[in-house]
Amino acid sequence: MPEAVLVDGPEPVRGGRVGVLPGSFNPPTVAHLELARAARRRFELDTVAFSLGSVIVDKERVEGLCREDRLLLLALLTADDVRAAAVVVNRGLYSEQAPAFRACFGHDADLWFIVGMDKVLQIFDPRYYEDRDAALDTLFAQVRLIAANREAWGAEALRALLDRPENAPYRHRVQPLELPPRLRHQSSSAVRHGVGSGEPPGDAIPPPVREFLEATGAYREAYELRLAGLDTLYPVRKWAEAEVTFEALLARAAESGVAGAGVREILHSRMPPEDLKARLARLGLTRSHAW
Repeated sequence: MPEAVLVDGPEPVRGGRVGVLPGSFNPPTVAHLELARAARRRFELDTVAFSLGSVIVDKERVEGLCREDRLLLLALLTADDVRAAAVVVNRGLYSEQAPAFRACFGHDADLWFIVGMDKVLQIFDPRYYEDRDAALDTLFAQVRLIAANREAWGAEALRALLDRPENAPYRHRVQPLELPPRLRHQSSSAVRHGVGSGEPPGDAIPPPVREFLEATGAYREAYELRLAGLDTLYPVRKWAEAEVTFEALLARAAESGVAGAGVREILHSRMPPEDLKARLARLGLTRSHAW
């Protein structure tokens, strides 16, 4: 069943003009935020929802930040903005997502999907559908698109696409949005590559995201310890929230020598919950040192 779940932000809008900005947000960038603000101003949107899909077309193998960390960053970035929200949706195609957002924000909401031109090309590409026209009829009966210029693709490319006879029936449901040149080439993939190569991210990411990447070693080898720690503690998460300081656990795991090796062994092993609790307690990594 298509479902969209509000992770952070104001109470779901019942009606009104709602922009939905889908993406993998790996990581969220300044371009994402500026795109949301520009669309909100230009089209007088009441709310913009940053939507992270649990299924992402053409990106099934997502590398870098785990989904939980991307949701965390979106929640941080939307926490102080009453006109922004973070949402997770369990469908990949926009034609399938539309009913989920209708259920989340109200069937009377005026939905606008905010996408780059590369995604517009994907939306109109028949290879993603068993019946393209039926899927597009369903999509555009429920939503409109805001198409932002992306790299070399801009308003002229959009007009050419929509002038094709097979696309002309949907022309009135797609509106262009011109972004400043400095944002056209910003991308999450460039940030991942740069940070992974040891380069500073510069102005491409907001300060909270930069602080998170620095603290967690994201896109570098150190981040694997964080993922291992999350996987290890998840089966005993309620106990771990009360007993384990996650940052201290990772700091110990990163140490050289016997102490660090012992923790890394635990993080990369699968053991019964009671054995895990006992091992962490013996290493002094629980608040009570006993369970």
